Amino acid sequence: MSFSSKSKNELARIRTEGKCCNRAELSGIIRVSGALEFGGFQKMNLRVTTENPAVARLIFILLKKTYQIHTEVIMKENRILNKNHLYEIFIEGANDILLDLEVFNLSEGSMVINDDMPDGLLRKNCCKKAYLRGIYLGGGSLSTPEKSYHLELITHNDFYATQLATFMNDHFDLTAKVTPRKKNYIIYIKESEKIVDFLNIIGAHHTLLDYENVRIIKQMRNNVNRVVNCETANMNKTIEAAYEQMSQIHYLEATIGIESLPEKLQEIAYLRMDNPEASLKELSEMMNPPVGKSGVNHRLKKIMQIATDLQLRGGKL
Repeated sequence: MSFSSKSKNELARIRTEGKCCNRAELSGIIRVSGALEFGGFQKMNLRVTTENPAVARLIFILLKKTYQIHTEVIMKENRILNKNHLYEIFIEGANDILLDLEVFNLSEGSMVINDDMPDGLLRKNCCKKAYLRGIYLGGGSLSTPEKSYHLELITHNDFYATQLATFMNDHFDLTAKVTPRKKNYIIYIKESEKIVDFLNIIGAHHTLLDYENVRIIKQMRNNVNRVVNCETANMNKTIEAAYEQMSQIHYLEATIGIESLPEKLQEIAYLRMDNPEASLKELSEMMNPPVGKSGVNHRLKKIMQIATDLQLRGGKL
């Protein structure tokens, strides 16, 4: 089961006692997943569609608890994606509900869509959280953290999307951003810590723990890979340096002889030839008496400089 489905199944089981929170949550769901139809005589019908049966059941319960409306949940084939099913709830003559949920406003006696936030429903912090939960249930998705850190909310209006993102950032510091996609406007969060914060805000605590577990394992793997890559790079660097040192020492041996070098340089030259894969630290421990790693490095550099100078003079001292 995807993280989106898992989180929505968990959230759909939450039952709030306050009517204010029920209204806020229902308003969020309808705002992003509701469709309006004119029913004649200024009557507005409402159709809410979802792919998740648990969300459909929640909408049914919220309508019943808040407005004492008994409606049906109709299951239909999803012809667009050719998979799963669609669950549809139809409400005839939903004018009063749409006004109460601030999906619509009255302007000069006529109903107009409210593209702003439903401020009257969002006075309490619990209602703000319930509203975001409704938005996520109606049009949210969450990528598995094994692939990418990405949470998004689908809306259909540029102005409303900007207002919602601002609301999320001002009240909960979620660093949400907006981007257009075809005919929709997507509010998205890509920082893993902020996604965790969002899940906590809307009440998806079990999903949050699962998400964190996957995220921690992913981070551990990335850290291990970085350490391995770093060690591999250091090893390659050590091998390349040792190869160059060996090459120069062999050059000195073939031209002036290692015995012509100062005694301290002779010792490290023979050690390097006998231990071509040893690190500077390992070479330092082999010396008698032991010398610090920086001392070994200094002596090898001195040998390299002698060999370079000798090559510039054509192999003559």
